[in-house]
Amino acid sequence: MKAGTLNKRATFQSLATTPDGAGGSVQVWVDYVTVWAQFSPERAREKLQQGRIADNQAGVLRVRSSATTRAIDATHRVIVGGVTYNVRSHDNPDGVNDMIEMIIETDGAAPTGVTP
Repeated sequence: MKAGTLNKRATFQSLATTPDGAGGSVQVWVDYVTVWAQFSPERAREKLQQGRIADNQAGVLRVRSSATTRAIDATHRVIVGGVTYNVRSHDNPDGVNDMIEMIIETDGAAPTGVTP
């Protein structure tokens, strides 16, 4: 993959448990890694979610393969262009570990780009 095609910053996040200050704990999203990526959006889809129409945005995200990016799975999320996506699948299509291809999708439940 040519470096010029990696023209978007993608910040992957993972859930972490942190003390809530009242003796309990809360789960929060923390940055895992930020890398250069290529994003190819698909058409937005609508689906019925909780009795209302929800817009879903999906696409394919390609990143360079590394030990860090190979560890990304469906428990992570990614922020691209201010929009928060869930990681749906993770693949190495060329088989030589140069590139990782991920299917990413918004859930359509809340405004994207909003952190918990």
